[in-house]
Amino acid sequence: MSLRLNPEYEKLLPKMPEEEFAELKESIKAEGQHYSIIANEDLEVLDGHHRFRACTELGIEPDFEVRKFEDKLLEKKFVIEANLRRRHLNNFQLVELAVPLLEIEKALAKKRQVKGGKDGRNLQLGLASDDAEPKFKGKATEAVAKKAGVSTRTFERGKRILEGASEEDKQRLREGKTSIAKVYQEVVSAGNVQAKKESAEQPIVKQESELDLQNKAELLSFLERLLKQEVFCPSCGHLMFECSKCHRTLQESLKGYRKDAGK
Repeated sequence: MSLRLNPEYEKLLPKMPEEEFAELKESIKAEGQHYSIIANEDLEVLDGHHRFRACTELGIEPDFEVRKFEDKLLEKKFVIEANLRRRHLNNFQLVELAVPLLEIEKALAKKRQVKGGKDGRNLQLGLASDDAEPKFKGKATEAVAKKAGVSTRTFERGKRILEGASEEDKQRLREGKTSIAKVYQEVVSAGNVQAKKESAEQPIVKQESELDLQNKAELLSFLERLLKQEVFCPSCGHLMFECSKCHRTLQESLKGYRKDAGK
């Protein structure tokens, strides 16, 4: 069984410029492979993807070492952190690579909570939901930003850009043709305009007071009693709303009117 690439991990890799890859390939051809490729127990490449690609294209059997991880999350974390050490990445590329690391840190913290501590016992007793969020968001963001080598502010702005900017703007950032600060302001401005537009399109709902609701309830009760012929004179007890000549009730008169009208 030989080394192979994991498509999931390949998606995490920043693209190496073709000129740099050509230099790497020439270096391996002339001097050999200086650093071993790191693989997991399934012989999937974790670190050294470009070295593996260069060796494959040169027809050279690559040198590699196998590393074991207790958890797939820890394995994925290793892949990301290994690539964060690349010197040729700009700030946006570092943030883009580090954002998945934030989710991994949250998942690992959740596992630690389940394994021990009050939250873990609650989960086992069914007193807490499985999707309970670890209470360390601020610290995790700061720690991941530090690993990426950027400020927490830059990391948060880059994350917002990844969520709301166009692919064209993201590509320009990867190529260093614009700044995180500039694109961030554009994303925030666009978000504010959209929020105002949605707010303006919302129908204005009049809030009814307690008195309005009480009056409606009393009116409804009176109409129901009227239809059931339950409204009587308080003095003599005779049925109200009836004709003084034929003594037909209002309800009976309405029925006759509807019949005459063909309804």
